[in-house]
Amino acid sequence: MTTTVKCIKCGEEKPALAAPPFRAGTKLGPLGEEIQQKICSPCYKDWIAMSVKLVNELRLDTTDPRGQELWLKQMKIFLNLDESSDPWARNLDKRVVVETVDGRTLTATLIGADDHRLTFSDFEGGVPTGFAAGANKGAASIARDALKTVEPAA
Repeated sequence: MTTTVKCIKCGEEKPALAAPPFRAGTKLGPLGEEIQQKICSPCYKDWIAMSVKLVNELRLDTTDPRGQELWLKQMKIFLNLDESSDPWARNLDKRVVVETVDGRTLTATLIGADDHRLTFSDFEGGVPTGFAAGANKGAASIARDALKTVEPAA
């Protein structure tokens, strides 16, 4: 295996993972090989850090098949492996400026995305009205149709 990879997450030539993150011969073996071939080691380490945040903030049960499915979906979006993913989800674990359809603008960190809602944390000034508070203090979600834009913060 090559020692460097042109990473599809950061777009740079960086050190590759020494081994696939999932064992060959398992259900996730092919995904592990794809990650090793397309994602650099630093970006995969960033995913691991984001994964911890995702599990903690959403109180994700990774022993439950639904929790595993959500974890894998978020991993594919974060690592740019999900070609069908929406552009807002590509900002996972980043500070973003959010504009709601009612004209409010706020800054927060995007920590989760599913088909219907986006979940944020680290709001400037606390959780705004219109956001459903999460299980953890400071995390909240909002319906996608209540958002106008989600852009990286400067």
